[in-house]
Amino acid sequence: MSIRPASILQLTLLGFILAAIPLALGLLNTKLQVDRLAGKVQQAVSASTTAVESGRLIAAQALNMERSALQYLVLGDEAILSRYEKQRGRFDLELQRLSQLPGDPVLAARLKALRENESRLYQRLLLAPARKQEEDTVLQKGEQLADLAAPMPFDVTALVSRESQRINAEIDALRKQLLWQALVLIPVALFIAVVFSLLVASSLRRLGRAIRRLGGGELSGPIRVRGPQDVRELGEQLDWLRRRLIALQEQKTNFLHHVSHELKTPLTAIREAAELLDEGIMGELMPEQAEVVGILRENSLLLQEQVESLLNFNLALSEEKLPRRQSLDLSALIPIALKKHELTLSSRGMSVSLDLEPVQVMGDERQLQAVVDNLLSNAIKYSPDDTQVAISLHKENHQLILDVIDQGWGVDQEDRLRLFEPFYQGKTPSTSPVRGTGLGLSLVQRYLDLHGGAVELLETRQGAHFRVRLPAYEET
Repeated sequence: MSIRPASILQLTLLGFILAAIPLALGLLNTKLQVDRLAGKVQQAVSASTTAVESGRLIAAQALNMERSALQYLVLGDEAILSRYEKQRGRFDLELQRLSQLPGDPVLAARLKALRENESRLYQRLLLAPARKQEEDTVLQKGEQLADLAAPMPFDVTALVSRESQRINAEIDALRKQLLWQALVLIPVALFIAVVFSLLVASSLRRLGRAIRRLGGGELSGPIRVRGPQDVRELGEQLDWLRRRLIALQEQKTNFLHHVSHELKTPLTAIREAAELLDEGIMGELMPEQAEVVGILRENSLLLQEQVESLLNFNLALSEEKLPRRQSLDLSALIPIALKKHELTLSSRGMSVSLDLEPVQVMGDERQLQAVVDNLLSNAIKYSPDDTQVAISLHKENHQLILDVIDQGWGVDQEDRLRLFEPFYQGKTPSTSPVRGTGLGLSLVQRYLDLHGGAVELLETRQGAHFRVRLPAYEET
């Protein structure tokens, strides 16, 4: 059974603790190594002090003992022998202290020789009373102490120097060891910190992607966010919100469908009645009456177009795939759209420049015609009189590129993010006296989605530049 952190906070704390463990172990090891080395240095200093002092005392004591021995051999005074024995005890003590220190073979051999010489000298002193009188009062070579002990301070100094070099070597080795330890532990700690940072960031990124999915209207798949417990709970709440949005979307769709159909029937009756009156079937109309009937007829047509836009939008939302697929020449649909707006263009002194390349696309003719119509209508609606609309169509990297560019007031920066939302109408002024439903660009985007294409608003110095991309159809 895997143990997962219950929250982002716990995951962060766990990462902090795991990243701190190598550093803490490194600090502990550093302290132990430094304490060990400090103990060695303290012992070395103490031993060096003892060695220097013992070496000086041995050299001095050896000279005193030789003097006492010679005096005893000449005079035979027991007090002198007693004094020698006291000197001998201190001499043995210093030899023992010095021999306990870590030394070298030269110093050890000298200490051994001093013991042996002193032992022979002492034995001679003990035998001197039995002989009553010493014929030879000169110390033999195997009994001399002062000459043998004289180099002792230099030997001790050399010993201290070698011990100091050894300590320095250990210090250098420890410095290198601590440096390698830092070079290993710091990257390990950083690696652990980076891993846990990525885990936290990954959970937050998954949560952000789920939120962007909802914001982009992608409601089809369930939302499952992996990560700590609090992140998973947020994912469950987002999935609950997704289901609520789907339910609201269905309610909105049903409402639009119902209202559109309910409006279409009486609207058709109003339009037919207006047509009968306009044709004089019910009798000749007075000029004022004919004007009222014309207004009624024109607005009924406009209202019918808006109702049909609602129906088309409702139908587009319910469609998951194209109703019909056939090979079409997209360039042939543009003149058809121009013909529908011919009177509006002429009355406003506007013109359209065409740069069309015959290109084939696989799709539904009705929907693609609606895409061209809406983009052209939008360009005319938001352009001043006596300006030009440019339409170009060409093929680029297995894609069809359709550009519609006007010389109007452009799109406000605040409107760009919501431009393709249903029923949204921006702040840009329109030349049309009647406001639309705000569904034109939403239908364009929906129809292009069904065709595997896309529409975008490009940056331009003046006016608006809409670009449509569609997969090109290539016969094999």
